[in-house]
Amino acid sequence: MLLVTVALMIEARPLCAQLGLKAVSGHSYPVFQNGKTILVVSGTGALNASASAGWALGRFPEISMALNIGFAGASETVASMHEWRYIHSIRDEASGHMGIPDILWNHPFKESALLTVGKVLREDIGWKGLVDMEGSGFYQAARRSLAPDRIALLKWISDYLTGEIDVKITERKYANAIAEIGDFLNHLEEEASTCAVEEAQSPYFEMIQQRLRLSQTQLLFIEKWLAGYIARGGDWQLVEDLLPEEPPKHKSGNARIFEQLKNVLKG
Repeated sequence: MLLVTVALMIEARPLCAQLGLKAVSGHSYPVFQNGKTILVVSGTGALNASASAGWALGRFPEISMALNIGFAGASETVASMHEWRYIHSIRDEASGHMGIPDILWNHPFKESALLTVGKVLREDIGWKGLVDMEGSGFYQAARRSLAPDRIALLKWISDYLTGEIDVKITERKYANAIAEIGDFLNHLEEEASTCAVEEAQSPYFEMIQQRLRLSQTQLLFIEKWLAGYIARGGDWQLVEDLLPEEPPKHKSGNARIFEQLKNVLKG
């Protein structure tokens, strides 16, 4: 399943129309679903983005890929108004933390760096990339559950760092922009479904399952991390070297090896 997160309902509505997502009640956040995708509206800010992504990944363990999509600002010298940009790196302004998704598939977009800030910018700060308020929070939360090649950020230039947009015009143009990338969104849905099938069929996963006593939640994480590790060309021998011939008798032994596997598989 594909997880899509957005900050605002204005960003969610065209996606729901494009992907055929229906509202689902009874959740902590506004949630929309079809058989392949779950969309969560987080609210603005990195903390909200992190909390909603973490909630969704914990609540729906079948999620195998995550996409954050929506508005961003940029200098006129960096990107054109209402242009899509695929994000190759995310820097958090407050902490300086850098996140780098692995981009292993072809896409039709120009790529940019993204700076996540704590408040709306109303002037150009000299950053040679895009600016938003959610990207770093989303990425850090998704990275706890997913390999970096299973995480994507796609941003649409809504303003030239003025802090103001014409809501009606922006909503109309954004809806048209979502329709134009329908094929890409459908590709991500299919990619997420394929990932889930490959994870379930992996003989490597069966070996881990046989040699460790892990909870169902831990096994779900192993499935996701392992699929990404294999997709990146990871060395299986490094994983096998960590596995005992027989499952450890005590929980502490299983927990220790699980942490070692996590460090190797997540990269």
